[in-house]
Amino acid sequence: MSLVMIVAAASIVTGATKSIFTSQAVLGSNTFATGVLEIRINGLATAPGFTFGNAAPGDSVTTTFTLMNYGAPWFPGPSTLNAEGLFSSASQTGGDAGLYAALTTDLYANAGWGGCSNPVPFVPGKGCQVYSGPLSGLVNADVLLATQWGAHPSLTPGTSLTMTLDVTLPTTADDTLQGKSTVFDLIVNAQNPWP
Repeated sequence: MSLVMIVAAASIVTGATKSIFTSQAVLGSNTFATGVLEIRINGLATAPGFTFGNAAPGDSVTTTFTLMNYGAPWFPGPSTLNAEGLFSSASQTGGDAGLYAALTTDLYANAGWGGCSNPVPFVPGKGCQVYSGPLSGLVNADVLLATQWGAHPSLTPGTSLTMTLDVTLPTTADDTLQGKSTVFDLIVNAQNPWP
């Protein structure tokens, strides 16, 4: 009986002092953060447009501005993402709807290297023609498609395009447009990823 008790006690002590091997690996401190896409016109989120008065049929106005992906290395903004799509539209915000409907426009973008994607024409001093037609028809014109080659062109952070907007009162404008004025915004929407 004593021998059975000694053997039982010995097996308990042996079990209590027995070691096991372990190992652990950790994929730690995982961080998921989003980037920032910020475009600006002449360094501003909303830049002032032009004022052109006393127009007669055949008159036009030209305004040039810089569209920036507002981030390093050339701009002090927070943008870290490519603008994979840039789409420009005009929107009447006030004034006479008839005059707005009568105006025509040409929109150009210049990436600075003197070329355009085929078959977009390059106009010296203005750039690649993004849109030409009625101002009221300027809806989601693809700015990047006109200015760069490749299936998915983009505007990287810290880079910019020089854009030119020509607005014309056609020579076919009639007497009903005398003394009228209209107000519109040119809007550029940027997105990432490609649509």
